This record gives sequence, C-alpha cells and structure tokens, in this order.
Amino acid sequence: MKNWIDRYLYAVGQKLPKAHREDITKELRSLILDALDEKTASGRLAKGEAYKETEEDVLSILESFGSPAEVAAKYKANSGYLIGPELYDLYRLLLTIVLGAVALGICIAALVSVLSTQGSFIELMYKLPIQIISACISAVGSVTIVFAIIQYFAKEEDIKDLNPNSKWSPKDLEPVPVSYEMIKVSEVYAAICFTILGIIIFNRFPHIIAIYYKIGAESVSIPLFSIDILRIYMPYLNIFWIGNVLLNGYKLRAGKWTNALRFVQIGVDIGSLAIFLVMAGNPGILNPAVKESIMNTDFVPFQRLGDIGTVSFKIFIAIIVLTTAFEVCKHIYYSIKK
Repeated sequence: MKNWIDRYLYAVGQKLPKAHREDITKELRSLILDALDEKTASGRLAKGEAYKETEEDVLSILESFGSPAEVAAKYKANSGYLIGPELYDLYRLLLTIVLGAVALGICIAALVSVLSTQGSFIELMYKLPIQIISACISAVGSVTIVFAIIQYFAKEEDIKDLNPNSKWSPKDLEPVPVSYEMIKVSEVYAAICFTILGIIIFNRFPHIIAIYYKIGAESVSIPLFSIDILRIYMPYLNIFWIGNVLLNGYKLRAGKWTNALRFVQIGVDIGSLAIFLVMAGNPGILNPAVKESIMNTDFVPFQRLGDIGTVSFKIFIAIIVLTTAFEVCKHIYYSIKK
C-alpha cells in the first residue's frame, strides 16, 4: 500500500525543481500519512479496533490530494502565468516533440547534403550547430505563442479538457524506476551525435582519418584505411549505425530500459562488433602507404611505429571486444534481475 505513496511522491517530485524537491516531497509524505492516520482512526471508530487501512483508503487519499501535476503547481508561484499549470505538461510534451523533429530533420538534411555534394566537411560542422540552434529558437517561439494565445483566450473549462491530468486516477501512477532502469538522456544525445558524425566521416570523408606529420616545412597526411576496401564494408556498418540512431531515438521516448529494448541493443552491439572484427581481420583494410611511408622515413622513432602500431591495433581490438562483452553481459544480467 505504501508503494502507491512512493509512486505518487516520485511523480510529484519529477515536476518540481531539484533544489526544493526533497523538502517538498518530505512535507507531502507527512501530510499524506497524517491523512491516512485520520482515515484509519475514523475506520476504527466505525468498524472496531481491528480495522486496518486498506489499499482503497490509500488510493482515495491520493485522489483527494489531486494529480501530481496539480500538487506540484501548488508549490510554485501561481500568478502571472504565460502558460498555466493546466497546459504546461502538454506544452512541454509538444515542445519536446517539435524540437526533436526539427533537430533530427536538420541533421538528416545535412547528412544527405554532405553525402551527395562536394561541400567542405569543416564548413558543415561549423554551420550545423548554428542551423539547429536557430531553428530550435524559432520552434520554441512558435509553440510558446500558440499556447500563450490558448491560455489567454480559452475558457477555463476548455483548458481543463486539454489538460491530460484532468481525468487522473492514482491507479495511473507508474512504479518508481530503480537506478539501472533509468536511461540517461545526456548519454543518449551524445551517442546520437557521435554516431551521426561517424556516418558522415566514414562515408564522405574517410581520408581525414590519417597519419599526419611534417617533412621539412611540408605537412603530409596518409589515409589510414584503404578506401576501396573500406567501401565494401560501409553498407553493413551504415545499417547498424542508422539502427543505433533510431534505437537511441526510441530510448528518449521510452525513458527507461525494458527487456525488449535491452535485447535489441545487444543485437546492434554484437552486429557492429562482428562487422568491425571482419574488417580488422582483412589485412587489406589498412593503407599500404602508411607502413611504406613510416619505414622509408629517416626519423628513427617512426621506423619503429610499424611494430608498435601492430601491437596497439591488437590492444585496441581487445578493448572494443571487452567493452562490448561487458555491455552485453550487463544488459543480460539486468534483464534477468528484472
């Protein structure tokens, strides 16, 4: 029964500023428990000393307090609303969808542009953040203006109909997620950005993955990969990389790990690792000019880079294999634990 109270407090806390979340939830827990004690005392007077609180008692008290959004709104300033608490949750949901769609659309457009034209990669990387920020500012302004107009002109009963919490019931409360079920949004965004960056570089600009050094006043770069061999594997890598971007997008929507989501992630990780190992096992994947250039130089430390590079490459492969194995075992363990 107390589990319902924990769910309720968690739902309220998610809508409060972090600075005041702990104090407010403690106060609210005390109020709920006091109300429950009073209801239990009334039940004992009516039905005898053997009476104990029931699940229905807890749910009715939570319902009397109101939805988590309404309770959280009471602890905030309640005047001068541009967008009131009745519309705020819907506003935030639509704003998140719009911003995500705008950012994704610009990234896809940039990806298609850079793959189909001879544009400068550096210029693209410079313009892309500016384009995203500019578009997102316009999107925020448009959505906010629409909701501000609704807030100002709509009737109170119409606004309540738009409020997703107007027909709230305590039984709608989600269980409080444990730490290992939470998906960190910052990590998901970072994964999406780095994956898209990898798609652009490996498909359009693989030559910039190179060894750079100077011979006198001249700067020399030698691509690390044999471009023709690399292109053989790129369709397979693109399948798993694009799948990883879509999977991370779904993670943002889901908000927490499920067993199905974990197994899909395992499949993507193992598939990407398999393609990488096949590439690493092909001696032609590395550009022959790299070793030839190193061995022909008069700089003695460079002459030893051939052997050092081979050992480092093996260590790099081992690290990737162990990291992937750890992530796969972690997902399997948490799936069994759940």
